[in-house]
Amino acid sequence: MFADQFKARYTTIPFAIYKAYCNYENKKVISHQHREIELISITEGEADFYIDTQLYKLKKGDVLIIPPYSIHRVETSSDVITSYSCICFDLSLIWDEEIKTGLTSHTISVKQLINNDCDCAEQLQKLIEDSCSACEDGASGWELEAIGSMSIIFGLLKKNGYFFSTLQNKNENTFAQEVFDYIANNYGSHITSTDIAVNLYMNNSYFCRLFKKTFGSCFSDYLLSYRLEKAKAYLNTTNLGITEIAFRCGFNGCSYFGKAFRERFGTSPLAYRKNCTN
Repeated sequence: MFADQFKARYTTIPFAIYKAYCNYENKKVISHQHREIELISITEGEADFYIDTQLYKLKKGDVLIIPPYSIHRVETSSDVITSYSCICFDLSLIWDEEIKTGLTSHTISVKQLINNDCDCAEQLQKLIEDSCSACEDGASGWELEAIGSMSIIFGLLKKNGYFFSTLQNKNENTFAQEVFDYIANNYGSHITSTDIAVNLYMNNSYFCRLFKKTFGSCFSDYLLSYRLEKAKAYLNTTNLGITEIAFRCGFNGCSYFGKAFRERFGTSPLAYRKNCTN
């Protein structure tokens, strides 16, 4: 889910789903972005979602809308069982040119949190769940069903006045975007917080404080997580050797890569790949 990586989940249309079930887990999904709009439906428990550093505390029945290219992450608590459904789809599936162009260019914003006590929240959640089920089942015509549900969702959002014009300050949230772009373009090389701080004309100490506030972790931990997620994507989608993947993702060798991968995911890179192909 970094940049256009979500495309790997597409089948016949630019539409994909993800379902999360956290059984008393303190789960953290690192900050990421993609060009698709994302709809989140909380079906059980609660979760903290961050969109461009703004915290949204979600509970059962809430719906969250994440605009294209927004940097976001999620955290769940070990105190509760949490589950949520996620839909990501390209705005080309929506016929309203003004809305899809505005959302992509950030000249139009959308109400991001629809609380469960809002008039349309229950209907929105049902549409999201129905679309997830249709995509999972893959029965003939599921694509039309999914596109139809997205059209109804956008119709409900527009009817309730949840789209509005934005006079965006170009300096807002540029730090997160610039850092993310730098990491996305250089994660395969040896990079440090000092490198990015210099690139952004910042003092390294200030950069590290601002980075932790924005991304929810220190720079070195985030960079390692980013590289490991990229490695997972290579293991899933290519036939590249383990050594090649390790070096492409910025690791100095297979030994450290294998150790870090096993510590993070509980399995070796080779075992992970075999499990994906079975």
